Amino acid sequence: MILNIYKNIHLTNQIDKANCITHSGKFHVDDVISTVFLSKIFDKIILLRIPTVENINLENKIVYDIGFGEFDHHQRNRNGKRENGIYFSSIGLLWQKFGKKYLDKLKVKNINKTFEYIDTELIQYIDAEDNMQTEYLENKILPDFITLCNPEWNESISEDEAFIHALELADEFWQIYLKHAIAEVEAIDIILNKINKCNDCYLIFDRELPYRKAIKISNNSKVKYLIFKSRRECYDIRTISDSCKFKEELIQAKDINAARKLTHINDLIYIDSHGKLCCTKTLEGAIKLVKYNECK
Repeated sequence: MILNIYKNIHLTNQIDKANCITHSGKFHVDDVISTVFLSKIFDKIILLRIPTVENINLENKIVYDIGFGEFDHHQRNRNGKRENGIYFSSIGLLWQKFGKKYLDKLKVKNINKTFEYIDTELIQYIDAEDNMQTEYLENKILPDFITLCNPEWNESISEDEAFIHALELADEFWQIYLKHAIAEVEAIDIILNKINKCNDCYLIFDRELPYRKAIKISNNSKVKYLIFKSRRECYDIRTISDSCKFKEELIQAKDINAARKLTHINDLIYIDSHGKLCCTKTLEGAIKLVKYNECK
């Protein structure tokens, strides 16, 4: 069984064959994600993991997370930081260098926005974690499962075998996250465009879209409701203004039949106890519910 190859990533112990170098020993999210990312940019990664790069010819090799070079961050003054104070780690430095080229290769519609989204929502948190800037990590989920792939004290697997396993998991995570990021950036544009053209207090969409970031960006205070065609074969009506929720009489109704009598909407099927979400069977019912909630 070959334990030193994953897709186009080959581990080697020969310096003359390597085109990439990173540190050996315990691996972290930073160096594993960096390796996966590089494998998306270059046709073949032949990776040497070593404890130091002293007295080694590094010509024509990408060296990261080791060696104090372009893609390392262990220098005395580190290697640059963002305006928000987060220092770059190796993945942050590689993303700055190759991220837009990568997205262009994928033919992503909006390269600049997708680049910034991935940097803001994922890359910079890996950077902060690796640079021990814990103040930036509150309420943020990181792919720490990668670190858990390191050999445990009571295991007999090799470092290379563990690293390959980490690459597999990181690659799957990367692909899922990339799909998510591209979809959300496109959704933000769709929602903002609709908001800017809207003359009502609600917007209608023929499918569920991630909306929270778009609403946060928008300065439109007129739109208070979003109506989505749900995957559950109904229509979700969501309030998006902090000051707006469904009427207390609806929330306090003893059951759905009582709520239907109050609203005269027979296809009303659900009312959230927090007053932020209701569901109807039809779009007509959803619009009626918004108008009912808006009436004095």
